[in-house]
Amino acid sequence: MEEKKLYPFRLTRIEDKYSWGSEEFRLADLGYRDTYIQDGWLAGNTMGDVMETYLDRITGEQVFDAWGQQFPFQIRRIKVEGKMPLRVSPDDETARDRYDHLGKEKLWYVADAGKGSRLLIGFRRDTDASELYSECLEGNPVKLLNTLEPRAGQFFYIPAGTPHCAFGPMTIVEVSESSALDFCLCGWGNDMGDEFDETLSIIDALDFIKYDQYPEMLLSGRAGGDAANAKSASVPGVENLLQLPQFTVNRINLRQALSIGNAESEVCIAYTSIKGSFEIQTTPEVSPDSERLLTATEGETVLIPAECPSFILAPRSSDAVLLEVMVEVVPVQDVI
Repeated sequence: MEEKKLYPFRLTRIEDKYSWGSEEFRLADLGYRDTYIQDGWLAGNTMGDVMETYLDRITGEQVFDAWGQQFPFQIRRIKVEGKMPLRVSPDDETARDRYDHLGKEKLWYVADAGKGSRLLIGFRRDTDASELYSECLEGNPVKLLNTLEPRAGQFFYIPAGTPHCAFGPMTIVEVSESSALDFCLCGWGNDMGDEFDETLSIIDALDFIKYDQYPEMLLSGRAGGDAANAKSASVPGVENLLQLPQFTVNRINLRQALSIGNAESEVCIAYTSIKGSFEIQTTPEVSPDSERLLTATEGETVLIPAECPSFILAPRSSDAVLLEVMVEVVPVQDVI
């Protein structure tokens, strides 16, 4: 019997509410948070289910060889209404050695920012573990951190080891590695409830935090530079925001249909709507006629499996803005 071809599908949203706001998982394979598929014959399965069953057919052979059965990245929408706890995440080596887990590189994309909102990212000067610990116990580490007034459309690269948080009102779309390892440094005197694992505290994080002054170039609201953005400059409306070994993020101002061929690269691609709606059109080889068109509204996320060789990405509204997320594995060259 011929195997059914995998196809693009939308994912459910899972919301957790906290005293400071809420976070909404749009794509997650974390076990304790695992988004469900909405469409087609895979509907009702979780990302963990399909990764266990379809393996490299979902992520592509090279990505599967590198990350195995763990889907490599996650997407969350964070709604900040009060003071988000100050947090930090470990790098891949620390996370692997201590927790058998991925680390957590992040990109924060500011979807909207209200009056009085703030981002706190990295240290404004060199500091050390003793000073940070003392200020966090006093509930006032703000003076150690860079404080920014964000604008909608800005994006910030937050490397592992960098303390960060947000004060609302603000909405952030976060792209990160598939990891639950956020360590709480300071809760501003509020009860954290069950938001953080009690073993992920400031004491456990002190030895992997980066205490150097945070690079000024990363505070401008742009994660890349001219060289990074040149990669996608030839495609109208597509701008590279961040390219890491762990994931790549592009912003698409979708004003016209884009024909995307995925056969050679064999990577999975996620599209999440920041604004407006869009549609995915596939070929008959991928989906029967009745399932060739998939529409996603504002706030929804669609995953294109690596097995889907080509598709058309088209706007359904004139103001459609998407984030495109994928993992681009660079083959290791043999040394002669």
